[in-house]
Amino acid sequence: MINATSIGNILRELREKKGLTQEQLSGLATLDRTHYSKIERGLGSPTIDTIFKIFYALDMKPHELIKFMEERVDFNFK
Repeated sequence: MINATSIGNILRELREKKGLTQEQLSGLATLDRTHYSKIERGLGSPTIDTIFKIFYALDMKPHELIKFMEERVDFNFK
């Protein structure tokens, strides 16, 4: 199931793969570090605008998030 926690875990994994700290990534994405930290911890759901900012800061395209989620999340909508 996709939820704020699974999105946060995916963003953390991608950030760590790029070798960035939360502070570095939030700066590149022009987001407040505490706001970004809450997203990674699943305490908030990012808006589409925020997702775009984060992915461009990671030098990725937002559609790559969908591909990444498909590989890691069970989409059981029954």
